[in-house]
Amino acid sequence: MSQTTSGSNLIRKRNPLSPHDRRYNTNKVKTPAPVGPKRLEPLPWQRGLLSIPDQYDVLLSGGRGGGKSTGLVLLLLRDVLRFGRGFCGALVRRDLAGLRKLEREITDQIAVTPELAGSHYLTGAKEFRFSNGAILYLHYLKDEASFGRFQGMDLSHVYVDESGQIADPAPLLRLRSSMRSTIDGLEPRMVLTCNPNNTGSYWHYENFIRRMVPWQPTHIELFKKECVLVHSTLFDNIHLANKDAYIQNLKASCNFDEAKIQSEVYGSWGQVSGSFFSHVWSKERMMLPDWDGIPTWADGYDDFNLWMSLDWGTRSPSSLLLAYRTPVMTWWKGQRIGAGSLVLVDEVYTCLSSPDGTRQWNHGDRELTTSKLAAMAKELCSRNGIPINRIPTRHRVADAAIGAALGSNDGSIGAQLKAHGAGFVAAPKGRRAPGWQAIARLMEAAGDPVHPGLYATPKVESFWATVPGLTYSQHDPEDLDTTQPDHVADSLKYLVMAQADPKYSHRAGATQYQVY
Repeated sequence: MSQTTSGSNLIRKRNPLSPHDRRYNTNKVKTPAPVGPKRLEPLPWQRGLLSIPDQYDVLLSGGRGGGKSTGLVLLLLRDVLRFGRGFCGALVRRDLAGLRKLEREITDQIAVTPELAGSHYLTGAKEFRFSNGAILYLHYLKDEASFGRFQGMDLSHVYVDESGQIADPAPLLRLRSSMRSTIDGLEPRMVLTCNPNNTGSYWHYENFIRRMVPWQPTHIELFKKECVLVHSTLFDNIHLANKDAYIQNLKASCNFDEAKIQSEVYGSWGQVSGSFFSHVWSKERMMLPDWDGIPTWADGYDDFNLWMSLDWGTRSPSSLLLAYRTPVMTWWKGQRIGAGSLVLVDEVYTCLSSPDGTRQWNHGDRELTTSKLAAMAKELCSRNGIPINRIPTRHRVADAAIGAALGSNDGSIGAQLKAHGAGFVAAPKGRRAPGWQAIARLMEAAGDPVHPGLYATPKVESFWATVPGLTYSQHDPEDLDTTQPDHVADSLKYLVMAQADPKYSHRAGATQYQVY
């Protein structure tokens, strides 16, 4: 008697494939697709990179997808093969996690390079030990303290991936202090890769991009060495699959910011993009011709409309702004300015400068003293046609931190400045975000003859050089990234917030702010 079941445990055997089967004859000659790493073939511009003499440092710049990181790996491995035991290199980036892609690329190329057979990577120590005796250290580098790992080492080569993410050049300069070699014919060398619109893009532009022509050696005062700029974009990368789709993805990631698209896709450094004030910034609307000082001749002029603001610093620069608030609609050399507009007339900005005149916007003068700054404040007023005492005391505002007790017999910074004839009052306290919003509103209204706007003359160099590139904080999108040179922005914020506060603007009666 047979038993009926809902299923069967019998498995039907497949008929063996006949040697005459069409599918068999079609597929038997096909070789399996490669699954292992492939040896990198340099792009035309990467071949040019490999031909640059060792005596020059290199900066790889441009848009995304151009192959800069791969070019860095090709150059690195070429140097490993050339110098062997004489090679002691460092591959650094702001975040260690970002090095994983480069670590994988190097590992893959070792696997397909017979000359490097037997090389291995020490995961715990984060270093490559090559079979020919060369050593490569991987490490993060975000500030001067990160240099500690390389203290005392003799580094022949340093490769910095995405150096634009490093807010200040100081860590790289410290790293350069360990670049030396005892091998004859080996020239220590630094290679950087960077993109526009990063935290450190301002110092790359100031020290490299604006001074260099691609493929031509140029002396860079920051490094005290000649450097070659190599520019590439995704259009130079013939290995990039489905290029059109990648371009569309990049444009979508820019959230319709045309200036950012120009930098991400085309590698342009000439656009203001991705910055905190990019939606309202316009140099054409905001810049006024030099007024040759304070406009004492203007309609409705009154000393009460003079203002001065200070963001104090020594390790960081001090920013001292001299400003005038227009009481009525004013004609400024052919341009109409709305009543209540704020004009930045002149400044003192105490940053260091390189011998070639390049200003290091994020490095203050450590020799600055309160007596020197007070003298600078007086000279600032004098060269603009007024003595400092014509500016009302309540209109000289500074960060309230200058009133902090320092444990000195001379008192606080504010007390010392007052003793030297340049007293200030404490600026309004509160969250930073409302101040940035007030500045943005004034920037947006610049050029409108009816509403008050924000303007500046060419004398206020730090404003034009630093404010356009200030970016959002990663932790608070309503605030600025404080690792950048935001000192003139802070000084401007004190000024704008004080002008909006009645305690600083009324002409008579008691005040509620601290006077130093």
